[in-house]
Amino acid sequence: MPRARKLFPVYASALANNMLAALARERVVHRFVASYVADQGRQGILGGPARDRELAETMGREVLLAMIVEVHDVLPAFFGKKQKSKLRSEEKEAIGAFSSELLAALARAQNWNDEDRREFRRDLALYSDFNARRELTAKSRKRRKEPEEEAPFIARLALLLDPSLLEQARRAARKFHNNVGLLARKILRRTLSPGRG
Repeated sequence: MPRARKLFPVYASALANNMLAALARERVVHRFVASYVADQGRQGILGGPARDRELAETMGREVLLAMIVEVHDVLPAFFGKKQKSKLRSEEKEAIGAFSSELLAALARAQNWNDEDRREFRRDLALYSDFNARRELTAKSRKRRKEPEEEAPFIARLALLLDPSLLEQARRAARKFHNNVGLLARKILRRTLSPGRG
């Protein structure tokens, strides 16, 4: 099974490191907050270095959660499948091992204690459950023309960013969520195909 080899756990460790490096190097959260502050004229939400650091850490954690969910969504494509339900058992096992190592590598890199790991896994389950629910209801929602449920990332980031202007913060978080998904895909491609940049 040649494609499964691409998902060896060593690649998951590299992916974790590449995600963390991209967050730091590209200052993803800082750029998002700075853009929001400039667009909305909300300099008042900035509270100095301590607040900025706390915001960067908390939002960075949410970005990691969103990136992992995005990676989980696209991994079946590495086996030529569009849906997780179409994967064979050995392909599911390869993805499971890859995902486990990805979380373990993030925990090591971030020096998480047991409580940090439990909280991250709990939040990841919340994000993953939302995604699964969204996929199940997508077809029926389109037929009935119902609005799509908001991703936990959007609501959480909006509350962290600017609770007093929640609707504007939600719009900004929604756009940022799309950018985070694109970044996750880019990092995954580069990690699994390093020669292709």
